Amino acid sequence: MSCNEGPQRQSVSGPAAAVQTTTYQATGVVRSLNATLPSIEIEHGDIPGLMPAMKMDFHVKDRSLLNGIAANDRIQFTVENGVGGLKITEIKKL
Repeated sequence: MSCNEGPQRQSVSGPAAAVQTTTYQATGVVRSLNATLPSIEIEHGDIPGLMPAMKMDFHVKDRSLLNGIAANDRIQFTVENGVGGLKITEIKKL
């Protein structure tokens, strides 16, 4: 996983643009976990091209991503913005 923060975009138009997924890299601090949903609340810095710094809940692609992660851990994460909304696809403890 690259340490560069920001979107990775491909030039897509027409019907493909409606289902395009954009991936962003970010860092933050875990505030809470919900393995049932699964989701994770992260206080993160700016995610260029997506959102300003804030604390928010993200859905997680697979609950196994939460294994070994706890509140107050500093993490680097990958979030996808696609048809189903925002979803975390990778988490790495820093």
